[in-house]
Amino acid sequence: MAAACQKCKKDITDEGAECDRCDVKYCSKSCQNLHWKNHKKSCARTRTANPSEPPRYTTYGGAPPSSSTAWNPSRPTPSRGLEAPIVNAFTNLEKRTYLHNRPEKDVYKILIDCYRLRMEDDAKIVGIMEPDSIYASRSSDGKAGFRRFLETARRSVNGKLLPPWWNDEKQQECEAMAADAGGWSSLKTKLSKADVIQHYGDDHFPMQLRMLGEFVWGSAPGGQDGVQMRRMLASRETSTAGPGFVDVLHIDSTTGTGYSSAFN
Repeated sequence: MAAACQKCKKDITDEGAECDRCDVKYCSKSCQNLHWKNHKKSCARTRTANPSEPPRYTTYGGAPPSSSTAWNPSRPTPSRGLEAPIVNAFTNLEKRTYLHNRPEKDVYKILIDCYRLRMEDDAKIVGIMEPDSIYASRSSDGKAGFRRFLETARRSVNGKLLPPWWNDEKQQECEAMAADAGGWSSLKTKLSKADVIQHYGDDHFPMQLRMLGEFVWGSAPGGQDGVQMRRMLASRETSTAGPGFVDVLHIDSTTGTGYSSAFN
């Protein structure tokens, strides 16, 4: 017997949705979003009752990252997936130099995943579908929307967001990487926060991508503002007292939760 949608009680088909935090299922993402206010309390209780249960990740190669969300700014980030991970990522975001002093291919991957994750966030959190993305049309290859993103990024922060070596040729190389249907960075493949964590082995890399995107789009998904969070994390990175323990919550594609953090 098919499982029933938690919201409308209809049978769930292959196109159904599932809460990222527990096993509750829905017939559609729309029903999931409509039911969230009722579900979030029971979902929180479920997580409290099963504190040792690790998060689920989508099927990409490599072992899942640690279930710990401890943040250590002295450790290069992300732990895998890039040729040259960096330290003090949030400080570099605050200085608008996050993409500088990196290998070219790393810059390409970061820009592509920044765009892909924003398309996911806009679709799942805000309900906005980029006209030239795969979210709006299955026939779209995503290239036109991504090209607009790169052109906007090129003008962002008075033209200084992208590294000094960026030019038309480098943009074409970046677009070519994104057009490779068989690679990780393919625009034809949707990207969730869990996918980013799985691929890069870093619980906080999605936040870096989202904060980078704020410089391009002018805000976080849904018009949220991550400036204070970015500045606080940058301050913690350079604090002589050390980073301590940081538990960072991200904008979640299921809950719509904004940037927040807790220290102890």
